[in-house]
Amino acid sequence: MLVLRVQINGESPVTAGTEDLGVLSADITAGGKLGNSTHLSRSERPHVHLTLGGRTARGTGAAEESLRWVSLRRLNIGDKVIVEVLEADHADPVESGHFAEKRANNEREYFEHCKKAYLKLRSKYEADS
Repeated sequence: MLVLRVQINGESPVTAGTEDLGVLSADITAGGKLGNSTHLSRSERPHVHLTLGGRTARGTGAAEESLRWVSLRRLNIGDKVIVEVLEADHADPVESGHFAEKRANNEREYFEHCKKAYLKLRSKYEADS
């Protein structure tokens, strides 16, 4: 199976993967005041986090799950992150997982949703008769 192996600052690496994944990702996200020209509505110091996770693809009728091997690990300036794309027979156990929400494919349910939104907003968008 395909796995991602992530190592931070020479620590023991974490290997993420399962035989039933359809998505596997290692994300580094930085937010806040990242440059001198950044203008935010509130003062927010820079923050950087790493997440290592995936989503299963088990097939028709099977419950899908979002899995995490690393959840919002804080990174600092100067940290060294190594991500390797490998094939392996085994990976580390997941840190957390939860059933993924399924997108509603029911036309009637979607129609009722749109109708409710229309009725709520129509006075805002329709001219007075």
